[in-house]
Amino acid sequence: MSLAPWLDGELGYRSFGTPGAPRAVFVLRTGDSATTDPDARVTSGYDVRVVAVGLDAPELEDPPVFGGQTPAGLTVEALRELVGREAPGAIVGLVGERSAGPIAIYLAAALGPVVDRLAIVGVQSPSDPLSRDLRTPLLDHLDAEVLVVVGGDGPADSGDAEWYVERMRSAEVEVVPDAEITSVNGHVTLTSVWERVLAHVAPGAGRR
Repeated sequence: MSLAPWLDGELGYRSFGTPGAPRAVFVLRTGDSATTDPDARVTSGYDVRVVAVGLDAPELEDPPVFGGQTPAGLTVEALRELVGREAPGAIVGLVGERSAGPIAIYLAAALGPVVDRLAIVGVQSPSDPLSRDLRTPLLDHLDAEVLVVVGGDGPADSGDAEWYVERMRSAEVEVVPDAEITSVNGHVTLTSVWERVLAHVAPGAGRR
């Protein structure tokens, strides 16, 4: 586990895949498995370096209010520095799962053309008018090609996916069939769709 400075603490992250690979993918997740490989079998089939960052609830607070000194806004700044340090001068892919999805969207907007591919998995649309109003302009100006993955019993459904896609320049939806979801709670997880997500955020990096 590596650590990056953040506020009065540190962000934990771990790298796996191919050291020194030309393609880097940053994965933002929460929970105990946040910094583990979503599926090592799939990852091994790609010439890619994956940097998995674990985020906690305090680092996600006030996600609509970026640009100020909110925990989420400061987290985006810390992640920008992490990307610059771990993949200097490179174009990268970015993934956000569930509650880390809004941070991934704001990070992609902040990095501009540095992020050419973005995938959000199981991410709900904003639940209140203010959040929608604040997030929509960022979605309008995302440079990245976006994959929005939903399925199963939630937490996000096709309506959430369509909300995002309608506001993005270049985005597509993938609805995972219930039969392909094996999580205990019936929610779509990054592990269950890692092959599809990695193919999107690391185009052309599959080993032949």
